[in-house]
Amino acid sequence: MAPSRSYYATLKTVMICFNTIIFVVGCTMVALGLWIKLGSTSFVRVLGSTSVNFVHIGYFCIVVGIMVAMLGFIGCWGAVKESRCLLRMYFLIMLVIFIAEITAAVVVFAFTQFARSVILDKSLTALKKKYSGYKHDDIVSYGWNAFMLKLNCCGVHNYTDFSGSAFQIRTNLTYPKSCCKDPMSSACNGHNVSSVVINQEGCFHKLVSLVKEKSLLLGGAATGAALLELAAMIVSLMLYVKLV
Repeated sequence: MAPSRSYYATLKTVMICFNTIIFVVGCTMVALGLWIKLGSTSFVRVLGSTSVNFVHIGYFCIVVGIMVAMLGFIGCWGAVKESRCLLRMYFLIMLVIFIAEITAAVVVFAFTQFARSVILDKSLTALKKKYSGYKHDDIVSYGWNAFMLKLNCCGVHNYTDFSGSAFQIRTNLTYPKSCCKDPMSSACNGHNVSSVVINQEGCFHKLVSLVKEKSLLLGGAATGAALLELAAMIVSLMLYVKLV
């Protein structure tokens, strides 16, 4: 018995709705990738060459986002045209992406702590060896100053990270003006470490909080996309079978 047209219409409608959402998710990933790419300059300046991975993550989000958006379009078009060829291609591509996402999630989870320790070590080394001071225009100093002023933080862990650093040896100061809550204040003299004068929290903790905040957004989007992809695969397979 041939399936009723109402059943076809229901499957097509569900398929189109799923893939419209998938298209929007793809566009969101592209936007997030552009945000990471455009904001990665500050991270590179602060953390050095190790942080080039931030740029790679941005490119990854852009590429994957474009692929997901195109896939959403193919799914919609295949459902509208009732094309078995497009639906088969859609299902196979979606399956590959779904497996890749699961694999990537496992790898990221496994190496999170390792990556965190490497970044912590590299950022502290860059601060101690290459930071020159407030308003210096070399790439490391400029990045660190912008970072500390924007996030209201001081050093990697706190102001004591400048102890024994190239900055302290050259200036004999305990901390730079960029650690101060008000760099123009007379109390910001490089020696007064009062919590009223300088930011007590280290930048690494602020960075971790920022990354966690963005990770929740990215993780939520990825989880939602994975569930939609799974549902869309099931619907596309059902529609494919019924078109025989």
